[in-house]
Amino acid sequence: MVWSKLEKLGIGLLETLEQAGYEAYFVGGYVRDKYLGKPVKDIDIATSARPEEVVRLFARTIPTGLKHGTVTVLAEGETFEVTTFRKESDYADFRRPDEVEFISELEEDLRRRDFTMNAMAMDRHGGIRDPFGGKEDLKAGLLRCVGDPAERFREDALRMLRCVRFASVYDLTVDEATWQAVLERRELLLHVAMERVRVELERMMGGPHPYEGWRLLAESGLLGFTKDKLAWSYSEPSSPSLPAELKTLPALAESDRRWILVVLLSGLNAGQCRELLRKMTFSLKDVERFSRAAEFGEWVTAIEWSPGMSRVCSELENCSAAEVWQLGTLQIGVEAAADWLAVMKALEREGYLVTAGLRLAVDNGQAWLDELRIKELKELAVTGGELIAASGRGAGPWVGAAMSRLLRLAAVGRVANTKAELLEAVLDSGGGA
Repeated sequence: MVWSKLEKLGIGLLETLEQAGYEAYFVGGYVRDKYLGKPVKDIDIATSARPEEVVRLFARTIPTGLKHGTVTVLAEGETFEVTTFRKESDYADFRRPDEVEFISELEEDLRRRDFTMNAMAMDRHGGIRDPFGGKEDLKAGLLRCVGDPAERFREDALRMLRCVRFASVYDLTVDEATWQAVLERRELLLHVAMERVRVELERMMGGPHPYEGWRLLAESGLLGFTKDKLAWSYSEPSSPSLPAELKTLPALAESDRRWILVVLLSGLNAGQCRELLRKMTFSLKDVERFSRAAEFGEWVTAIEWSPGMSRVCSELENCSAAEVWQLGTLQIGVEAAADWLAVMKALEREGYLVTAGLRLAVDNGQAWLDELRIKELKELAVTGGELIAASGRGAGPWVGAAMSRLLRLAAVGRVANTKAELLEAVLDSGGGA
């Protein structure tokens, strides 16, 4: 078996624990992905050694969760979570055990895990311990809970979202009893923090089969039982149908743009999208990016794409379609325009027809973006101070308005971006906006 540097370091940790008289194994997602031949990102270790003994054996450790038996061991810049074999008591909050009991048996430790494919252990020679049939389930393309699925989900309600995520990412069919338990226990998702919900959905969206994840979410109605109510169609247990356009998700390589497609198909306006994304604890940067793309889509849809277009382009005579697009881009954002356009082009490529009213924008939008001469105020060849000096007027709100107007004129090429022509444009208009 070929081992990477990370794996060799992990084997070294297993050897150290075994030489001290303890059992130690690789566990969890590492074993699953190694068995499937998938890339390995990190390694978790389970051992019969108590946390204080792990700390004593290794030079560099972090007491990550001593109460629950976990110590982070550092080795040559890599980190390994080393956890003592344990049993867990009741889960009063449906997320974390009230107490843990350290034990000496590997199989009992594996018994507390969520799914059979995650309840395998590997020794330092590559041998796999699989007491619950994880390998057979993977061969059969099946996702199955360890033991009683209703009990597993009662212990940790997040496991229901993990069920959806694992089934979509690994292209698995959910075992009938496991799926029935999701339907019976889905109300428990009310106890899970929205941040944890978002993280699971993001991992699902970053996988190879995101549409399958959304299909399972719709069939289960899980998103109708989140701690904070999510006001979108994907949350309605009584309406499990999904927009067919969501099948385009895998065609978008960037996960952020997959989210934008979801937002655009959600039936929400930009303001509602912004509020929903905040509830889901997305970063402020992501909230703005996704909701601005929705805002741009609303703007494009509302435009009357007709000759002249003076109604939406009042400061320019005989405004062209390209200029309208460019002015909207400056107002809402270049990134928003690029995101919206990329999503719409993906829909078009996948056979979902763009309406006739949008086709002009979709077919020409990238060229119009590329033709923008400048995109930001800082690119103007004149400053606010120079405007004030040339006009002979005092500072005031007119300066900002004039600079914004100059940006629009220069961006679409109506005025050359030189100091002389920009100042002339301001003075000819009376020094104002």
